[in-house]
Amino acid sequence: MASDLRVLLVTYTTLCLFSSICAVFGQQDGVRNDPGAGQIPAAAGWQQTKRDVAPVAGGQGQGPLGGIAAGVGNGAQPQYQQQQKLRINPGQGLGAGQRAFQKPAPGQFDPNQKFDQGNQRPNVGLPGQGPGAGPGGMGGQGQWAPKPVGQQPQGQWQGGQQPQGKPKLGPNRPMRISESPACHDDVANLCGKNALRNNFSILECLQNAGEKNTRAGKKDGGELSDVCNQFLWSYKYNLTRDVRFDSAAFEVCKPDLKKLPECAAIEKGQGLLLPCLYEVAENITTVQCRQYINRMKAITFSDYRLIKDFYTQCQSDVDKLGCGIVYKKGEETALPHKQGATINCLEKKIEELGETCKKQILRVAELTAEDYHTDRALFFACRDDRERFCEAETAGQGAIYNCLLKHKFKEDMSENCRNKLTTRQKVASVDYKANYRLIRKCKEDMKKTKCAKLRDSQGREFRLSKLLICLEEAKHNDVKLSGDCVAELEETRKSLMEDFMVNPEVITQCKKEMANQCSGLQRGGKTLHCLMKLTQGNPKDPKKLSDNCETALMQLVKTADAGANYRIDKALHKACKPVRDKICKEVEAGDAKVLSCLMEHIYDPEMTKECETELLLLQYFVSRDFKLDPLLYKNCKRDVQDLCFTEDFENSNLPEGVVFACLHRHLHPDDREMTLQPGCQAQVHRLLRQRAVSVHLNPQIEANCRSDIGQYCADKTGKGEELSCLQEHHKELSDDCKSKIGGFTEEEAEDIKMNRKLMAACAPMIKQFCKDFLSKKVDEGAALQCLIDHKNDDEMNEKCQAGIEHFQLIQLQDYRFNFKFKESCRKDVIAFCKTSKDKSSIVNCLSSKVRDDTLKDNPQNISEECRKQLKAELLQRSEDIKLDPELFQGCEDDVKKLCSNLKAGKARILECLRDHRKELGEKCHLKLFNRVKEQAQNVKTDFAFMHSCQRMIKQFCPGTAPDSLFKCLKAHKNEPSFDPNCKAVLTKRSIQKKEDFRLNPRMQKACRRDMPKFCNDILDKSKTKEYQEKSMEGEMLLCLKTKFVVKQLSPDCENYVKDTIQEASLDIRMDPILYRVCKDTARKLCGEQMESPGQGQVEECLKSKLHEGKVHDIKCRMQVIRLLQEGRADIHVDTLLYKACALDIKHFCVGIPQGEGRQMSCILEALEDTTIKLHPDCRRMLAERKETWSYAVKESPPGSLSDLAAMVNASEARGYFLTVLLVIIGVLFFGGLCCGRATKRIRAELKNK
Repeated sequence: MASDLRVLLVTYTTLCLFSSICAVFGQQDGVRNDPGAGQIPAAAGWQQTKRDVAPVAGGQGQGPLGGIAAGVGNGAQPQYQQQQKLRINPGQGLGAGQRAFQKPAPGQFDPNQKFDQGNQRPNVGLPGQGPGAGPGGMGGQGQWAPKPVGQQPQGQWQGGQQPQGKPKLGPNRPMRISESPACHDDVANLCGKNALRNNFSILECLQNAGEKNTRAGKKDGGELSDVCNQFLWSYKYNLTRDVRFDSAAFEVCKPDLKKLPECAAIEKGQGLLLPCLYEVAENITTVQCRQYINRMKAITFSDYRLIKDFYTQCQSDVDKLGCGIVYKKGEETALPHKQGATINCLEKKIEELGETCKKQILRVAELTAEDYHTDRALFFACRDDRERFCEAETAGQGAIYNCLLKHKFKEDMSENCRNKLTTRQKVASVDYKANYRLIRKCKEDMKKTKCAKLRDSQGREFRLSKLLICLEEAKHNDVKLSGDCVAELEETRKSLMEDFMVNPEVITQCKKEMANQCSGLQRGGKTLHCLMKLTQGNPKDPKKLSDNCETALMQLVKTADAGANYRIDKALHKACKPVRDKICKEVEAGDAKVLSCLMEHIYDPEMTKECETELLLLQYFVSRDFKLDPLLYKNCKRDVQDLCFTEDFENSNLPEGVVFACLHRHLHPDDREMTLQPGCQAQVHRLLRQRAVSVHLNPQIEANCRSDIGQYCADKTGKGEELSCLQEHHKELSDDCKSKIGGFTEEEAEDIKMNRKLMAACAPMIKQFCKDFLSKKVDEGAALQCLIDHKNDDEMNEKCQAGIEHFQLIQLQDYRFNFKFKESCRKDVIAFCKTSKDKSSIVNCLSSKVRDDTLKDNPQNISEECRKQLKAELLQRSEDIKLDPELFQGCEDDVKKLCSNLKAGKARILECLRDHRKELGEKCHLKLFNRVKEQAQNVKTDFAFMHSCQRMIKQFCPGTAPDSLFKCLKAHKNEPSFDPNCKAVLTKRSIQKKEDFRLNPRMQKACRRDMPKFCNDILDKSKTKEYQEKSMEGEMLLCLKTKFVVKQLSPDCENYVKDTIQEASLDIRMDPILYRVCKDTARKLCGEQMESPGQGQVEECLKSKLHEGKVHDIKCRMQVIRLLQEGRADIHVDTLLYKACALDIKHFCVGIPQGEGRQMSCILEALEDTTIKLHPDCRRMLAERKETWSYAVKESPPGSLSDLAAMVNASEARGYFLTVLLVIIGVLFFGGLCCGRATKRIRAELKNK
């Protein structure tokens, strides 16, 4: 307590020695004699409130903020009793033997004269001199700084009359401001009758002159008189330069001055001590000294001429920018005490200042950053707003600034205050030291990160943007910043994104866009977001934003680090908070992962249009600088340095998106290149997925495809539609654009999550069918293949199905657009299909190679992995004719003609064409025939077959090889549980295989030696152009069957033909020629059996009708006879007969081998043996067969001369035939005898010549 009282007493004593400052030091004035008391005088309507009491370190007491006596004890403030008065005797001033304030001498001083008009200087006398002339004033012969110009006033009151009613000073009484002739009336009018007689309180009251009256609605009386105005200037000037004033400062700040030798060494009385203390204020720790300095700032900064070096270095800028005339009636209300408004004017025009004056303005901003009272313009403009919004806030340490900024865009914030806050923010954006709270809370972090030492090459101020970027990059590099610093950084960054007016570069570079595109200037982030929307452009007019403006916006986003925290952008935060609370509530609000989460769910039903719009606006800028995405930056910084050869990438101006493009390239490097680290790979894939939403989030695509977007996709403005449109027109794009879109589509094929529209449409289907494939960070095409496999399932919804088909069509343009196919067949494509362009032609090339190797029994040249993937591609192609461009183009007219009522998909169109194959045009028939050949080669590429028989394959033929699958299913097709749909397709395919050997790989393989040997003419016929476009109609099979009857086929071919005959015995359609020539006869004679032709009853009916002689069609009769002959060759091919006699054969023909009719001969012998009792059905059918065979022998034409001889010998008219033959021979013999020789006779020597 004793120490505090000593500081207080020394300070008061020193100040009271200066008669211009205070009254008699005692209680006779009736007020507390604290020169620092009363920041706003009671006479002006001020009452001390708790918010103006600043806490003191160490729990000390409290006093009025800024007062010298503030906080110097926990107890009550000491009351000084009557004691010896400290006086300045009459005549004693700052100069030797001068009177303190004399009665002004008569002169020509004009009280209405305005001060600070243009280049005018205050018309005052010498230092210490009152408003009059002559050496008898205060202060002796010292010179003004600045020096007065023009004629000095003569020290006379206008009209030569002394103002009436002024108190007369006694010979030993010091001068108070309220008693000075110059300001007596002003004190009375502006500070009330009960004005404090403490000179500091009166001074503050007059500095705030007129504010109360103006706020109360009074139009007059709000101005200081010019006489008082000049008096106060002299008063403050002398006050700040008096040696005793410096002595007081030395006493109050003694502990700190011991640590500040640069200030302690200053000579007293030069007016340099306070500026020095101001400069090192952040290093002052003594509470009394800080309060003393803050109180003096309010006086010093009220007039720019009192600030060291400011006048000399800024006068030319003041004149040039018109900041000398700072107040005119009818303009802004209650500006600070005259020349303080000059500082505010220069701050508004800081971009136009010269370097020396700019440094002075920034220096003032730094010095006034702690307490808003010291920024006079802001203080007056925001007094009411402070009462309204910040009543509970304690002044000092930037608290009021911070509070007001938080309420800056409240509706009831006054426009004047809002503008002054903006001016303050603009200055702080140029010099970070003007942001006191940021400096105080981040001081240690700035030292730790070395951000505080950074200056430009000329040592100029370090911009706020550089500091923010420096600290944020340190944070991204895992440097731990204090919680207070992080919180303050967030608030500062929010303010930058909220108001474009605090960003000088945006105002300068985007002036045209704001005027023309954004309806003028709007606050609260509206103008900034309007400008950001212009980056999206329009396909028809893509360039709405100038490069300079976009660069300024990019720098703003970078400075605000908006990509690290979605709360920084208030418009984004407001729009997306409800969405975040629903779908990203598990992610911490300030985490960079919130933005990533929102982007991941941009297609979710919960995502609102407002949030989506704001999100994409921000992501446009984030996507152009990889440092703006904290997750990417953290995980990929090392990879960028190692792989992208940009060690100085943090400070270099690289083209947009070039770093990410490099990372993207190394995601799938060549064999000689290094790959990314796993963490970086995951982040690159994440961004590829998120940026697939819009072409604007892919800088490389947008830059190279602007013209293509305008040409092909001008009407595509929806989310993701432009990218999808470019993919659809891939073949027509310019080379650069085609390359970029191709790379994008390759990545999309690898990771289904990149295909955001497909993911949104198929989310339920993926969960149902393919959830296991999404467990990987990148599914490598497996999830898409899974969806394709289930595309035609009954549970598949139409929206997802359409999305799958769309991407399948896109994949047709380039085989690399199918990740699994590309990875599996890359080497095979290079080796065998170099000339092929698109995926369809490559698939044709590879499948032809596989088929040829298979038919020729050559080792497969195509790798097993590629063959496996090729099957999947062929299966997809057979499912939808649109996925087969070659077939679709060749059959487009036929489809319209024959299949127009069918919807594409599920192989409907292809099946329709197959059913109408005889009606197709030549071009379509050829294309279709080639496709059918491919499907016949591998039934797993036949979609209709696989789709219909998938369940039967699992039930009856699991694990069966593809080439045996058809045979396996046929063996079970008569099972009761066999699927009718599968049976129908199986039958259709069997019929088609038998019609043309070229569609029957099994026949080609089993009979490859027999066909050239016995049916070479048919082989040659099949190679002609005519039969390349039409079916062989079963001719090859018929040829082989004839050789089967005479037992001339090789074992493999015989077995195949036997199986075919056996199959035909149950279904007439399996014998193409029999069915073709007997179809009409069968319908006429066996109509009931034709309704179900697969039971063998049609054949039995025709056989019986043949025996009855009712088959009149000679061609049909011959084919039925052939059928009977085939059955006689082997009982096993006559299915119904074998079924009836199977037990008898086992019993009576045991040990007799199958084939060559041996078992048939055995059972026929048993029929003739009366001792053997056969099964009744077997006996009946054998008897019928014998009769039919006998009839067939009679009716069948001879196949050779031996057949003819046998037929004649068996005929009842054989004598007739023999007689006719002998007659013909006799006629020839006797004719020769009678007619002689037919040639001319010649001599022997001529014959032998």
